[in-house]
Amino acid sequence: MRAHVLIVLLGIACLTFAQDPIAVTIDLRDQRNDRLAVELIVPPFDADEVTFALPRIVPGIYGAMDHGRLLGSIAAYDPNGEPVPLRRLDVNRWSIPEARALYRITYSVDDGWEEFDIRFTQGNYRSSEGTVKPDVVVLNHNTAIGYFEGYEQLPYTVELKKPALLYAATSLPRKKESPESITFQATSYRHLVDNPMLIAPADTAHIHLQDINVLVACHSTTGRPIAQAVAEHIRPLLADQRDYLAGTLPVKDYTFLIYHNPSDVEGSSMGDGLEHSASTLILLCMPLDPEAIARSVYGIASHEFFHTILPLSVHSEEIERYDFNAPRMSRHLWLYEGMTEYFAIHMPVRQGRQTMEEFLAVVSEKVRMMHKYPDGVAMTALSQDAMVQQDQYYNFYLKGTLICLGLDILLRERSKGAYGVQALVQDLQRIHGPGKPFKDEELFSTIEGLTGPDVGSFLRRHLDEPSAIPLDEWLGKAGIAFDDKGSLRIIPAATKQQVRVRSWWLGR
Repeated sequence: MRAHVLIVLLGIACLTFAQDPIAVTIDLRDQRNDRLAVELIVPPFDADEVTFALPRIVPGIYGAMDHGRLLGSIAAYDPNGEPVPLRRLDVNRWSIPEARALYRITYSVDDGWEEFDIRFTQGNYRSSEGTVKPDVVVLNHNTAIGYFEGYEQLPYTVELKKPALLYAATSLPRKKESPESITFQATSYRHLVDNPMLIAPADTAHIHLQDINVLVACHSTTGRPIAQAVAEHIRPLLADQRDYLAGTLPVKDYTFLIYHNPSDVEGSSMGDGLEHSASTLILLCMPLDPEAIARSVYGIASHEFFHTILPLSVHSEEIERYDFNAPRMSRHLWLYEGMTEYFAIHMPVRQGRQTMEEFLAVVSEKVRMMHKYPDGVAMTALSQDAMVQQDQYYNFYLKGTLICLGLDILLRERSKGAYGVQALVQDLQRIHGPGKPFKDEELFSTIEGLTGPDVGSFLRRHLDEPSAIPLDEWLGKAGIAFDDKGSLRIIPAATKQQVRVRSWWLGR
């Protein structure tokens, strides 16, 4: 009962101060010792003690990052400039025992990586952190701006002081702007973290579709502009994704933030991307070839943009109420990553951009790579244990994707092509769109109610139980078989029913 009382009191506190933002100032012109100085002006706290923190982990990342490790020389003050005591609890959190006196916090932060290189000389999950240089800043707010535990719903304003020649690209709403200062506003800490920035000399291009405006903002450390080439290459992709999703997209404005550094290892390249509700941050290390860069962005963007639906629109309570210090993992990474990846590989063949043979080659490669992972763990159990079993995480893009493929074939076969996973996700979006998260343990029952008991049995059998998946059976329904080398091939003498299922599934 005591815990419930505390939760209620925290909720009341958050509501009380919901109109008073935390005002953050970051001066990019001051980069002494390769660090940024940060100042927070906070609203009055009606509590004896509060905990100030930087995230241990953020959404989309399944390993602890401990962003507090980047923070140094922290101090707190009252309105008269007198010090307020701080006590460090762990690498990410500080207790402030005299919270009613708190007015201002100052500290410096280091960057998470110096350069996005091929050798991983510094930093993992680098798309969740950033770099600080005089001519370019990649800013993930979770590495520079902290929050108060229990007060994550407080709004923020962020004043960014910068050289006049640098442009700040982000989907975070602007409040006011001048050449050397921009003030942004976020409705909550989660909203703030969900909107990274690329601050660099302007290299941008715009893509305008019927119901979405897309900004492509780039920086190449070579100084060469690449945004126009990237935008021209991914425009057809975005048009295809819009059509694939029945002409509806969950966002009206979207930003691609792309940072490029040339690889110094001949023939090598590396890419890293992290999705957000209205943007994607993409890091590339590869030779300076605008067309090759554009193709790499296309490959990453085809997956990351679909994340605007899963999990950024449709997700469980664990994601809706994300705990930046000790998050509870959802059971449904098969949906968030597996279905997203399935959309990315299914869309080209469904939209006529790819032959069936090309599509089957992609599927065959996923089958080959899946066999490197053991079948002795259920996908839902692995999802909840993703932070611990990181060596198994990539299997969501393999086995998770192939289970979604089998589900799509099942749905299309039973509906004679009228209903597949695209329609299923659209139904989930209608029921569990923004602000309406599902309960983790109820998702299978919800899907069963939308489809039927056989689909519910399919989900429980192949996701809740550890086992190999019957790909031969699923693909055989569409007249596709494995050859002696493990590659997929279309059966020449397929039955009429097999041809019909294949047409319902692949659109041909």
